[in-house]
Amino acid sequence: MLIHPGNYIGDTWYYVDNDTIHCFYLTCPNTIERHTSWDIAHATSANLTDWTLHGVILRKGEPDAYDGRCPATGSVIRFKDRYWLAYTGNWNGPQPVAAMAVSDDLFNWEKLPNNPVTQIDPAYYDDTPRRPPRDWLHWRDPFLFEYEGAVYHYVCANKNNGPIDERGTLGLAKTTDMLNWEVLRPPQVDPVCTELECPQVHHVDGRCYLIFSAMPDFFSTAFQQRYSGQLRTFSSYAMVGESLFGPFHIHGSGQIIPFDFPLTPYANQIVFWQGQTYMLGTVWNDEQDFITDPISVEFTEMGIKFK
Repeated sequence: MLIHPGNYIGDTWYYVDNDTIHCFYLTCPNTIERHTSWDIAHATSANLTDWTLHGVILRKGEPDAYDGRCPATGSVIRFKDRYWLAYTGNWNGPQPVAAMAVSDDLFNWEKLPNNPVTQIDPAYYDDTPRRPPRDWLHWRDPFLFEYEGAVYHYVCANKNNGPIDERGTLGLAKTTDMLNWEVLRPPQVDPVCTELECPQVHHVDGRCYLIFSAMPDFFSTAFQQRYSGQLRTFSSYAMVGESLFGPFHIHGSGQIIPFDFPLTPYANQIVFWQGQTYMLGTVWNDEQDFITDPISVEFTEMGIKFK
């Protein structure tokens, strides 16, 4: 497992480069309240179990900066011979944004001077906080993917119409140069949630899978009533889609983690490694946060399940 002694660990994301897995993770000293002051750190592994820590690679900005309050989750992609790391600026602030850093070696990163690259467009997305206690705007956890020569990101967002507890959606944006982005209309997503945290989309065996994380209170009243007593405190869920751009449909509760699983990993990420598929997530622990050892999963017609 991955631990960072003396530090809390938040969400993680991964990039596989030949025989090396790169883990990027949120961290802060355990003398600071968790979830209030993240920086982004880096670790590497050759087996998804034993990790070498490389320290912080991106620090939050000055207090009045787009990422000065509390940067958060992101993703990494290789595009046009460089590595690009998207991350969240001020995830629970009044102006959540997606920002970008660039690298030539996955170890040394530079924030783009034109950050942030995307933010809420009220033409498609809700720009008014509406649901206590998490009464902040949602535009976070950018997940990068390439399609037909362009790069897109999905973020955790709210659409600007429909019942408040069913507005959770994917914020979609597109670029061809990683610098200039166009915010697009959200894809069709089954309306079951207020927040789809840490969204990822993967194409496997002719199907597309949307994976997201949520706590029971994130779901709509109708969904909570339908699956009362069946939703884990911290869990990840899957929807199945017809393409990378949806529509995405949930089958049953969509929950990936078995209810009796002894750990409570959150913000779980899918990692494809040596022909196998694994899931890794963060377990928050007062003694020491840690990233789980790899958990084998498989993609099915109805979603994702543990092997």
